[in-house]
Amino acid sequence: MTREYTIGEAAQLLKVSRDALRFYERKGLVAPIKKSNGYRYYSEDQISILMDIIFLRKIQCGIQDIQTMYENGNPEQWHEFLALRIQEEKERIRMHQQLLNQLAISRKNSEKMLHSYGRYALAPMPKTYILSEPVKNYSQARNQWFLAAEEDRGLEHCYIHEQFQMEEGSRSQYSCYLVLEEFAVKKLKLERSARDCPTFQYDTCVHTVCACHSTSPDKRAVLEMMKWAGEQGISLTGEVHAHYLWNYQREGRLVKSFVEMYMPVNVLPESGHA
Repeated sequence: MTREYTIGEAAQLLKVSRDALRFYERKGLVAPIKKSNGYRYYSEDQISILMDIIFLRKIQCGIQDIQTMYENGNPEQWHEFLALRIQEEKERIRMHQQLLNQLAISRKNSEKMLHSYGRYALAPMPKTYILSEPVKNYSQARNQWFLAAEEDRGLEHCYIHEQFQMEEGSRSQYSCYLVLEEFAVKKLKLERSARDCPTFQYDTCVHTVCACHSTSPDKRAVLEMMKWAGEQGISLTGEVHAHYLWNYQREGRLVKSFVEMYMPVNVLPESGHA
């Protein structure tokens, strides 16, 4: 005589709740025997069926999918279903890997703020890909960013990069455009898309991350950076490269923005370092 299990015993054996077993019963996936005492009993065969259902749920099979497979009793359908689930999981893995890469890019930017905020230093400007036509207005560049982010996954990590010349305390030759640093291009696997894009980089720049009142560098921040370079005996080309990294807000109001700035060096002091 085969053993029969009460709903409590079955739940304990299968490590599921009684509610889960009742749910599977309502969905027609298992049919426990209801005896005259009003209790449900599960046979050994029904325990085996429930083991299969629990396995299918663990591999992310929906109830409707399970119902369809059981109704048809077709091994070809089960085989095709597993192939589909494998493809779905591969896509999830791809999406999760892309998310990890995007998080790595954001963390690299957070490291810039952590290590360079309020500090001046000599540093190379990394190879940077220009991904849009230069425009003369920040709002236009922002519209380019919206379009790029819609068209290609990963391009939401583009900087709106500002470039201008400082002459006698005033800006000139201003332009802005979308860029991605080489690190981000590689992380996002955009080498093929970026290979025909123009690039720029500088071996030696004065570098900092400063706090500004908007997403663009304040004139004050630019002049203070130039002053520091002068005090170190560093001659600058006058060119300024800047892009917004992140912001700090309170109650929905911008308190300050973190802006990264590079100023290419023309001549270093005789010692070769600042």
